[in-house]
Amino acid sequence: MTGLFTVETHRDVAAAFAKVRPATMAGYAFQSEPWLACYADTIGLAAGEEPLLLILREDGIARMLVPLSLSRRGSLRTITFLGGRVTDYNAPLCDPAFASGLDGPATARLWQILRAALPPHDVLDVTKMPATLDPPDGVAGPVPNPLARMPGAKLVGLAQALAINGDYEAVCAKFSTSFNARQRRSWRKLRGRGAVEFTVAETQAGLAPIISAMQGMKSRRWLETGNADAFADPAFRAFYDRIATATLPEGHVHGDLMRVDGVPVAAHLGLVQRGRFYYLMLGWEAGEWRAFATGRLMLDAMLRWACGERLALFDFTVGDEPYKQDWVDTDLPLFACEAAASARGRAALGARAVKRGLRRRAKRVLWLRNAIRRLNGRPPIQEPAPSGQHKAPDSA
Repeated sequence: MTGLFTVETHRDVAAAFAKVRPATMAGYAFQSEPWLACYADTIGLAAGEEPLLLILREDGIARMLVPLSLSRRGSLRTITFLGGRVTDYNAPLCDPAFASGLDGPATARLWQILRAALPPHDVLDVTKMPATLDPPDGVAGPVPNPLARMPGAKLVGLAQALAINGDYEAVCAKFSTSFNARQRRSWRKLRGRGAVEFTVAETQAGLAPIISAMQGMKSRRWLETGNADAFADPAFRAFYDRIATATLPEGHVHGDLMRVDGVPVAAHLGLVQRGRFYYLMLGWEAGEWRAFATGRLMLDAMLRWACGERLALFDFTVGDEPYKQDWVDTDLPLFACEAAASARGRAALGARAVKRGLRRRAKRVLWLRNAIRRLNGRPPIQEPAPSGQHKAPDSA
């Protein structure tokens, strides 16, 4: 880093993107203009978030676009990534050569330059930062994410994916023999129930029924598991309704629907960009369909489609759900960073650290965990049944 660096601040997503060339920069579909604009106009607006997009220039050349936001969390002025709960990877758009050329000291200086451009705030809370970024066309291999190496960044988890090397049969050969046998039995069982139809939609008209089916299935599942129904929030619902109408410059919004004798039994909404299939939100029917593993079979059908399209990666994104271990072979480290910028922020982060310690203890002590859940208005967790007396629905 030897050039003259300046930082522009934009409060409007479209205005910021008009100043850069996204197709030449490394990043993810979550950093596309349509995704960020849909979020800012729905969930972000309802939460009172103020978009804060920073453009870092070196000698007048745009090197990074960092999509942040400023909001109030209680009494705290908080800087986070723009995209909130619907975004799985928080990252900048970054010039590949610039990112690859940064060493430790240069990364620390870069972060100092960016932080100096931020408005007054109490807490910086940036999470789900992947270690690498997808490269643009013409650039080989993943690009290091400078923000994941900022001072104070800590490894907090993993995203997981399946590399697609070859056709569907070649990919399935990487799975265990028992898993493949279970898949075949499940398909035979479902086809014995009726005519199975798997359809893919990439247009607004085709996505509308998929979104509708998925919302109903996900709402039911959240309530069944004692969680709040996110789709009861009008802003959350509006985001998914609007993203279905969006056009990604380098990809598309993708929907999948599985029917049996014309009845929807599973629905999925995801993204496809730069050879990556983003598995984002999958819903499946319950009741009589629980015994048919429709969620797991939907994943299988989606993987077959991705192989047929010669994509490079089936991305299961964030989350360490046990069922993913049957599928994945690739890990993507995720980083987070919390930093105080005021006395109020330091006090808040200190209290947050104490609360996290209690939560870690509560996970080991069931009665304490249930006491915390009751205080939060959530049902208690039941003692696990003895082995052999209970089996979770085989739906994903």
